[in-house]
Amino acid sequence: MTETRTIMPPRDLALVLCVILAWGSNFTAMKMVLEELPPLLFVGLRFAILIPLIALFPRPASWRAIIAIGILVNMCQFGFLFMAMRADVTAGLASLILQSQAPLTIILAALVFGERVSWPQVAGIALACLGLAGFGIAGGGNITLIGLALVLCGALSWAFGNLVFRRLPGVNMAALFIWSSLVPPLPMLGLSWAFEGPTPFATIATMGLTGWAGVVYVAVISTIIGYSIWGGLLSRHPAAMVTPFALGIPVVGILTAWLVLGETLGALEAVSGVVILAGIALAVLGPKLVQRRRTGAD
Repeated sequence: MTETRTIMPPRDLALVLCVILAWGSNFTAMKMVLEELPPLLFVGLRFAILIPLIALFPRPASWRAIIAIGILVNMCQFGFLFMAMRADVTAGLASLILQSQAPLTIILAALVFGERVSWPQVAGIALACLGLAGFGIAGGGNITLIGLALVLCGALSWAFGNLVFRRLPGVNMAALFIWSSLVPPLPMLGLSWAFEGPTPFATIATMGLTGWAGVVYVAVISTIIGYSIWGGLLSRHPAAMVTPFALGIPVVGILTAWLVLGETLGALEAVSGVVILAGIALAVLGPKLVQRRRTGAD
C-alpha cells in the first residue's frame, strides 16, 4: 500500500539519489563501451547477458507486452541511442536530450488515449522544443544534426514504450526488463553481422576489461538494480514524489561525462540544455502544482 507522506525518509532519499547517480553515469559507461563495440552489437550483448536471470523471476506480464517492450525500449531506444553516441553526440548531451521522452509521452498519450493536455504541459513542451531547436542550431560541435535526430528517435521509441507501461500498472520493472531481454540478442546479432563489419564474435573476443566492465555496469547496475530500487520506491511513495527526481539524470550525466571523459558544453548548448530541463520540469510538475493551488484555494 502506498504511504501518504509529504517528505521522503532519509533512507529512501539516499536510495533514489543512488539510482539517479547510476542512471546518469550510465551514459558515460555507454560511451566507453562504444569505443570497443559497434552500437548494434552492444545492444545485443547488453541484453544477452541478462537472459540467465530469467530463472530468478516469474514472467511479469503477457508475452505481447514483453515483446512490445523488447522491441520499443530495448531494441529501438538503445539502438538509436547507441548509434548516436558512437560518433555524433556526447554522453552528457545524450543523457539530456533523451529525456525529451517525457513531453513526447504526453503528446502520444493525448493522441492514443485521448488524455487531456493542460496548459503547463503545452508550455513545457514548447520550451523543450525551443531547447531542441537550439541544439539544431549548434549542431556540429558536441552534437550533429544526425546525432540529434537519432537520439530523438530513441526518445520517441521510449515514449511509445511508456504507453505500454501504462497498460501494466504495478508490474515488476526489473523482471519485465529481464524477460524482454529475450527479444534483442538474435535480431541485433544479425543486423550487426550484416552492417557492422567483422563477425560479431570476433569483435567480442577482442574486448578488454574496460569494455566488459561497462557492459556489466549498464546491464546489471543501471538496469536491474536501478529499476528494482526505483520500483520499490514507487511502491512506498506517490509517483508525484518519486518521478521528479528523474530530472537529475541529465545533470549527473553531464557532470559525469565532464569528470570522466572531459566533455564540455558550448554556451548555446548550455543555454539550450537549461531550456529543455525547464520545459520538461514544467510539463511534468506543472499540472500537479496547478492542481495543488486550486485545491488550496478551495
